[in-house]
Amino acid sequence: MAHRKMTASTDEQITLRMAGLEDIPELSAMAGRIFQETYTGMMPEEDLRAYIGTAFSAGQIRSEWALPVSTFIIASCGLAWAGYAKINTRRRVERPEPGKYMEIERLYVLQKFHGKRIGTVLMDACSRYAGDNGIQTIWLNVWEHNTHAIEFYRRRNFEMADWSIFMRGNDAQKALWMKKNVY
Repeated sequence: MAHRKMTASTDEQITLRMAGLEDIPELSAMAGRIFQETYTGMMPEEDLRAYIGTAFSAGQIRSEWALPVSTFIIASCGLAWAGYAKINTRRRVERPEPGKYMEIERLYVLQKFHGKRIGTVLMDACSRYAGDNGIQTIWLNVWEHNTHAIEFYRRRNFEMADWSIFMRGNDAQKALWMKKNVY
């Protein structure tokens, strides 16, 4: 996977780049920290810790990064890592639609960088990726109680399409599937 810099034109000092193998330890730590910030108090602490330990371990992130269907984009604000997006282009059995599509599997920003347009810049980069790769539809899922994220996606023309149940440890959570047609 190429380790190349991506550009973002904003008023903030935000830079984007594709994650490289050498980024895995820091990406793993940031991913777990963001998930903990987001979900502390919203699910049982034991389930939260167990999920973070599994889903965001360096080994798990490395395995995901190595797949040709995965692309990780890291956002920095100044010199500090601020968030990341993970794009997945694998076809899903439950989504037999024709045409090319991708999933924004993760779009996470550290809390101290909320309000600095990091999420917008990452979303724009994902949309550019879709356009550059002939993607017709972008999918994502979001926890039903994450109203801030749902509104963020709606403002970017994502519409509700479906829902599913995800397990976070022993905690069943409803996720809403949203999609947007690129062209």
